Amino acid sequence: MGTILLAITMERKYRILIVDDEAEHSANIKDILEMNGYAVNTAINGKDAISFCQKDSYDLAFVDIKLPDISGNTVVSEMSKISPSTEYIYITGYASVDTAIEAVKQENVISYETKPINMDHLLPIINQITERKQAEKKLRESEERYRAVFEQAVDSIVVIDADTGEIIEFNDRAHENLGYTREEFKKLELSDIELIESPEDVKNHIVKVMKEGHDIFETKHRTKKGEIREMLVSAKLLSVPERNLITAIWCDITERKKMEEMLLQSEKLRAMGIMTSGVAHDFNNILAVISGNAQLMERNYGDSVPRPSRLRLAEEPRLSPPRCHKEMMDGFHVIRKAVSDGAEIVRRMRKFTKVERDTSEFISVDVKEILEQAIEFSRPRWMNMAKAREITYDIDKTGIKEVPTVLGSPSELREVFVNIINNAMDAMTGGGCITFRTLSKDDTVFVSISDTGEGMTEEVRKRIFDPFFTTKRAEGSGLGMSVAYGVITGHGGKIEVESEAGKGATFTMSIPITREAPQQAVSPEPLRKIKAHGLRILVIDDEVRICSVLNEYFSRDGHDVKSVNNGTEAIKLLKNEEFDLVLCDLVLPDMSGHDIVKVIDELDKRPKVGLITGWDEKIETKSKEELKVDFIVRKPFDFSKLTSHINEALTR
Repeated sequence: MGTILLAITMERKYRILIVDDEAEHSANIKDILEMNGYAVNTAINGKDAISFCQKDSYDLAFVDIKLPDISGNTVVSEMSKISPSTEYIYITGYASVDTAIEAVKQENVISYETKPINMDHLLPIINQITERKQAEKKLRESEERYRAVFEQAVDSIVVIDADTGEIIEFNDRAHENLGYTREEFKKLELSDIELIESPEDVKNHIVKVMKEGHDIFETKHRTKKGEIREMLVSAKLLSVPERNLITAIWCDITERKKMEEMLLQSEKLRAMGIMTSGVAHDFNNILAVISGNAQLMERNYGDSVPRPSRLRLAEEPRLSPPRCHKEMMDGFHVIRKAVSDGAEIVRRMRKFTKVERDTSEFISVDVKEILEQAIEFSRPRWMNMAKAREITYDIDKTGIKEVPTVLGSPSELREVFVNIINNAMDAMTGGGCITFRTLSKDDTVFVSISDTGEGMTEEVRKRIFDPFFTTKRAEGSGLGMSVAYGVITGHGGKIEVESEAGKGATFTMSIPITREAPQQAVSPEPLRKIKAHGLRILVIDDEVRICSVLNEYFSRDGHDVKSVNNGTEAIKLLKNEEFDLVLCDLVLPDMSGHDIVKVIDELDKRPKVGLITGWDEKIETKSKEELKVDFIVRKPFDFSKLTSHINEALTR
């Protein structure tokens, strides 16, 4: 094994072939050359020499001009075809000026020697040839390594003449990344592919590289098809005698930029979601108090028509008992409806700031149909705009094709499409064309909406999905595109925009295809009263007014109710008393509802547990089984639904 490794690591010997019909003369030359470290082989005629050359390669060949079978010139000519890198020294015992001149005219013939050979004269020449060959070999190997690295690099590499700005060399990645053939790319100048760098900017970068030796910057390149690619450019001065060259490496960071923008957008929405979650919790507590009291009053006054009091002030309006009762009941209904609307506002606040969401209510959606509906829904608005401005809008729907259905919310997707259409019409103040396309690829449906409007600057494009960012001044809320972003990401998809100032905009939405809709849970029928009697109930909520409302509701039906406003007191009661039902707020001042549930799990007799929440984001995607509770109630709660949950829990 050691001998093999040594042989592999040793540098290959310089190989010489002697072609001479005088065996003794060949043997003398061979001995001298081998003593000087060369590998030597001999041939006594031209045919043998050609055969040897076919089997092995030689760096140098001594060839007698006169051979018994064919001429030395023919041997050199045939061997050159087989091994173009071999060099030759003619030897002859019949020297003449004509033969010498004729011999050295041949390519790769470097010398002409007469017999007997003077090795003292010839050895230095051979050594020089050997050194040159070795240097050429190392240079060739170095160039091959450089070329391999150059061509196989994952980034685009170009060599630029600093004096003219001309691209003089480039790898395949450089032209392939921008969609050009090698021949097409050879004819281009930097200004043909640079999007944001002016010729003056390019010169400044070159000057900086010449002065400082390097430069790193970001720019944009335009492909042959007009697409925009984000590039990170690293330029360095290349040391070449008598010429100023720059090596520039273009790293395509387009996808990275998109991911960074998506991450930034998600983080902004997530931060707003955290803020909104806190607001939602407090606001829902207030709504729960209002709703609970309204339901209690509605229940109290709804059981019977109250009799009018015999004592009445003279100025009091004379309302008949039925009329008075009806107006009070109508007022309670108005309060409950207002609470419901308030809860819906909170829900929408949370929805557009939420990256992940529960998709259990999604249904199978025909995206093509929803897009066509959105066009029709927006038609009255843009037709009125066109008429008022005396302009024309062209609607190109030829690109709308049948695509697979997706799981989603039809109303939310329709709202996104309508919003983008309206924005497109607003951007085309002088009229224009809006183009719609749908297609499916792999497991994704794509929808694109393009307009020929005024487009966006890079700054606007980067902020278009930010909440409250608007270019419509007082007319816009700045929430439309942020809601669109929340809806599409909530469907597991992406929304992207391509635009330049003065060149319109294209919004592209991608939504994953899901073959089957989830099974919908059947909600229990709401009941007015708890079936069981005399329950011992513990209410845990930091909002005193909510405790009061629940206390009154359950006490009215004969249940024994206790309420506390923090976790510490709740745990004391749970350890000292037995309860049939515990209603616990998720967020408490000293601990969470989860901590209370852990204590309950350790009790000998475990009560039924209902978790009350002002819609905390931490339980949005968790089931009651995961939370180890019997049911979950959202604030503001409806007593009928609360009662149904309790009855269902008690029967299990």
